[in-house]
Amino acid sequence: MAGLRGVAAGRSRRIVPGRLRLAVVSTVPPRRCGLASYSQDLVAALRVAAPSWRVDLCAVDREGLRYGPPVRVVIHQDRAADYRRAADEIAAGGCDLVLIEHEYGIFGGPDGAHVLALADRLVELNVPYAVTLHTVLGDPSPGQEMVLRRLCAGAARVTVFTETARRLLAQAGIGTPDRIVVVPHGAPEILRSTVDSAALSPAVAATLAEQAGRRVLATFGLIGPGKGLEVALAALPDVVGRHPDVRYLIAGATHPEEVRRNGERYRQSLVALAERLGVADHVRFIDTFLTDAELSALLARTDLYVTPYLSSEQICSGTLTFAVAAGCPVVSTTYRYAEDLLAPADDGSAPGVLVPCGDPEALAAGISGLLADPEALARARRVAGERGGTLMWPAVAARLATVLAPAARVRQRGAATTRAASLAAHRATGPSAPAPAARLDHLRRLTDATGIIQFARGDEPDPASGYCVDDVARLGIVAAGLRTEPDWIATCLTFLAAAIRPGGMHNLRSVDGHWRDRPHLGDHVGRAVWALGIIAAGPSPHRARVLLDRVAPMVDRLAFLRSTAYAVLGLAALPDGQHRRVLRSAAERLMAADAAAPGWCWFEPQLTYDNARLPQALLAAGAALGDAAMVRRGLSTLDWYLGQVGLAGPEPMLRCVGNAWRAPGSRVDDEGDEQPLDAAAVVEALVLAWRQTGEDRYARLASRAHAWFHGANRAGVPLYDPASGGCHDGLKERSVNVNMGAESTLAYHQSLLAVAGAGLLPRHRTAAARTTARTTARTAVRAASGGVA
Repeated sequence: MAGLRGVAAGRSRRIVPGRLRLAVVSTVPPRRCGLASYSQDLVAALRVAAPSWRVDLCAVDREGLRYGPPVRVVIHQDRAADYRRAADEIAAGGCDLVLIEHEYGIFGGPDGAHVLALADRLVELNVPYAVTLHTVLGDPSPGQEMVLRRLCAGAARVTVFTETARRLLAQAGIGTPDRIVVVPHGAPEILRSTVDSAALSPAVAATLAEQAGRRVLATFGLIGPGKGLEVALAALPDVVGRHPDVRYLIAGATHPEEVRRNGERYRQSLVALAERLGVADHVRFIDTFLTDAELSALLARTDLYVTPYLSSEQICSGTLTFAVAAGCPVVSTTYRYAEDLLAPADDGSAPGVLVPCGDPEALAAGISGLLADPEALARARRVAGERGGTLMWPAVAARLATVLAPAARVRQRGAATTRAASLAAHRATGPSAPAPAARLDHLRRLTDATGIIQFARGDEPDPASGYCVDDVARLGIVAAGLRTEPDWIATCLTFLAAAIRPGGMHNLRSVDGHWRDRPHLGDHVGRAVWALGIIAAGPSPHRARVLLDRVAPMVDRLAFLRSTAYAVLGLAALPDGQHRRVLRSAAERLMAADAAAPGWCWFEPQLTYDNARLPQALLAAGAALGDAAMVRRGLSTLDWYLGQVGLAGPEPMLRCVGNAWRAPGSRVDDEGDEQPLDAAAVVEALVLAWRQTGEDRYARLASRAHAWFHGANRAGVPLYDPASGGCHDGLKERSVNVNMGAESTLAYHQSLLAVAGAGLLPRHRTAAARTTARTTARTAVRAASGGVA
C-alpha cells in the first residue's frame, strides 16, 4: 500500500504493561461528525488493547450538547479561555498523557489556533501531549502551517495515518522525524461480521431489502459540498446505460456544519440533479446517521463502493477505510489517502480503481469497467478483504498504545524534573537539530562518472582497486540522505543497472569498464536492494522502482543473513508496500535464525561484521509489516548486542567487534581492528530503536556511538578527518589505519545522516544562545524541583 503501514490482522492481546491515564481531546458523540465516531471507536479499542489504562475524553463542543462518561472535560469550540481551563482540569485529574485529535475545523480561532492555548498550557503544567493529524495539507495557508508547526513542535509524539502524510511533514520541516509515527486508521470489527436485521432501523432495513436483484453502488458519510456526490450523479447516466440493474445508495445525514450554514440546500440540489439527469429511479438517499451495524449491513450489500471526493489533497478518509475493511471493491477519485490505500499489491492486483478528481466520464468508465469484468471485480474484492484485515481496531489500537506509552509522564520527581528541563531546552533550541553541512571533499575525489573507487592509499584514491556494487549502493544511500547530490544517485542507478543479470549481479568492476567477477548472489545484491528501496522512497522513484522489480526476485534466493538484512532494509523503506511478500519472507528468515546457545542471544554462533544490521532489519520490517513480534526480537537482540560492544554499562563507550570476529568465550583483546561500517550499523540501529520506542537511552547511546568516529573509542583518536570529510579504514589498539577508502567514508556519512536526521547532534549555537538555553533549562529544573536546583 502506497505509504500505508498496516498492522497485523486479528485480535491483539494486551501488550502495554503498567497503569496510565490518557485524555483524548476530540469531538465526541452525540456531536455528529466522522472524527467523533473515530474517537469513540478509538477509546473503546484502547480499553481492550491496554486494559490497565484509564482513557477519558475531553469533548470539543459547539452546540451545547450533554455528555456523559467517559467525557470528563468539555471545551466550547469558540471560547479561547476554555482551552487553558481544560488543560488545568486535565492536569488536576492526574492525567499522564493527552492525545489531541487534530482537524482544523474542530478548534476555534483562525485556522483552529485556539488549540495552541491548550497545548502551551499542558507544557507549562508538565503534562506531555501527543497529536494525531487527520489533515496534512501539501500547500497549507500561512496560518494553517503556523498552527501545525507550533502544535507539533511541542508534541512528544505525532501520529499520522500514512507514510505519505509523514513524508509531507518531513518535507515541510514540521515536527522532528523521530517523533512522527505512522499508525493506520482503524475500523470496527463488526464490518466483517453478519449483522442481524433486528439491529437496523426500519428505514435502513427497508432500503436494503428493496435492492434485491440489483447491483449496488454506495457512498456513505456526512453529506456536504466537497464530497463530489454531484460528480458521481453526473457519471450515473452512462453507468445505467450500460448496466441498467445498478442502484446508487447515498447514505448519511447532512453534515451539521452544512446544516447550520445552509440548511438542507445541498442535499436538495442532489435530489434535483438526479431528476434532471433522468436517474432518480436509480438513486436512493438514506438520510440518517448510520450506526456501525447499519454500515456493516450496507457494505455487505454493496457491489462497488464509490468515493468521488473533489480534493486531491485529502490525506484521510474514514469511509474509504471502512469500505476496504469490509472487503468492498472501490472506484475512487485520486486523492492522497486513496492512492495509499488502493495501491497495487506485489502481484499487481489492487482493491479498486483510481480516476481523476472531478471527471464524471472517467468515474463512469471506472465503475462500468469493473462491473463488466466479474473476474476483475472478484480480484479487487479479494485484495480489499486481505488489506482490510490489517485495519481492524484491536490491532491498530495495540500499535497506537505502544507508540503512546513511552511518551507518558513518569510520576517520580526525578523523571518529572528531567522532562521539564528537556521541554525547556527544546523550547530554547528549537524542535530539531539539523545536520551540519557535510564535508564531501573526499567523497568527491573518490567518485567519478562511473562509480566510487573502492580503496585509497592514505587519502589518495587508488584507481587500480576499481569499483564495486557494495560501495556504489552505499553511495546511493548517502546521496539520497543528503538530497544535494542528484548526480550521485544517477551514477548509482546506472552502475547497478549494468550489474544486473538474470541469475544474480556482478560486483567488481575495473576502471576500464570490465567486470571482474561472474554474476552471483551475495551481500552486494542485498545492498543493491537496500539502495534501490531508499532511492525509490524519495522524490524521483521511477527508475529505482524499475530496477527494483528486476532485483527483488533474487532476495528469496539470498543464502546469507546479512545479504537478507540489507535487502529487508531497502524493501521496508518503500512507502507503498511494494514487494511486500518478498519483505515478509526475508524478515521471517531472519526471525528463524537463532544460535540457540546458552547466554548467546544472537542469530549466529559468531559475531562477525555489520552485526547491528540484523536487529535493525527486524525493527524496520516489524514497523513496515505491523509485526510486533519482529519488533520485540529486534529490540531484544539489539539490547544483548549493546552489552557485547560496551554500550550497556554506566559509562558507555563503543568498542566494535574486531575483524577477527567473536565467538562465545573468545578474548575481546584478540579480535583485531574495529571497522567503521560496524560503528555506523550500531548508530543506525539505535536511532531506529529510538524512533520506534521513544526510549531516551537509545537516543543517548546513538549519540555516544556516533562519537566513536570522533575519538570516543578505545584508542582515544578520531577516525573522521574534518579537513576532507574522509574516514580512516579501521581503528587499531592505539592508532588508526591511515587509508581512507569508500566503505569507511560512506559509513561515517551514513552514521552522521542518521543522528542528524533524528535531531541528535548538538546545534552550532552562539555563546549567547547557549547561555539562554542553559538558563531556561535551570529555571525549569528549579521550578519542577520545588525551587531547589
